[in-house]
Amino acid sequence: MGFIKRTGHFFFVWRDKLPVPLVLAMAGCARPRLLGWLLGLPFIVLGESLRIWALMHIGPKTRTREICAERLITSGPYAHCRNPLYLANFLKILGFMVISGNAGFALVVALFYLIEFSTMIPYEEGFLAEKFPDAHRCYREAVPAFIPTLQANSRFAAAANFSLSEALRSEKRTFASTSLILLTVALAAAMRKERVV
Repeated sequence: MGFIKRTGHFFFVWRDKLPVPLVLAMAGCARPRLLGWLLGLPFIVLGESLRIWALMHIGPKTRTREICAERLITSGPYAHCRNPLYLANFLKILGFMVISGNAGFALVVALFYLIEFSTMIPYEEGFLAEKFPDAHRCYREAVPAFIPTLQANSRFAAAANFSLSEALRSEKRTFASTSLILLTVALAAAMRKERVV
């Protein structure tokens, strides 16, 4: 197993736990201002909306510690780019960085996720290429990895496999963690403001 594959596997297994120190650091060093909230929140909402759309096609089985796939998902947002969940997470992370108002913290977060995404995406795509060699090769040649096309590739357009309510239920933990992060940052900023006064 090569370095990229080993690192991608590590990030995949611990992807829910590794950001915790960053969240705690954000609460301690964030300097949010009104403009930051106004600019950052739309990115978070857009990212979460994209996650929900993707989950309507991929289903709720996205939190396993072992990489698996019953079929190659190519419909919905997957007809625009091959990694819409990573794009969605990028948009949410960008929103949090803008809200933080701390350029140094934003740089650390950007470096962390650059390493994570640049290893996890090849790790997952390598798995899919091995399991669905012909289908994934055609898909990879037709659809970009990260930067989405405005128009879905007609070869892969299809209706959602899961309902909106199923997608929303599977995102309950993400809704809770996103709300907790925003609340923690707001409270920490308010407490610092009181101490200064």
